[in-house]
Amino acid sequence: MYLYKQISYSFEKNNYEIKVFYDDNSINVLAFKNDYPANGFRHQIKISKNLVMEKILQQKIIDEFIEIGKKDISEKRWERLGRT
Repeated sequence: MYLYKQISYSFEKNNYEIKVFYDDNSINVLAFKNDYPANGFRHQIKISKNLVMEKILQQKIIDEFIEIGKKDISEKRWERLGRT
């Protein structure tokens, strides 16, 4: 997978990176803390082979998935899963 974009994000005095990776037919958005996955979430988009990946990556929807990754952290979604 190739790194398309990396966004720094701080929450509760911790530094995170939201990273967007892609390959020929998928885009993955993950949150990292200290170069390790920050939680168990991976937001994945599967792309048809007849679509142009470069055009998909430039669409606003990718920024929306980045915001979802940030909210996973700020809303402590992973921690809430452990409370069930």
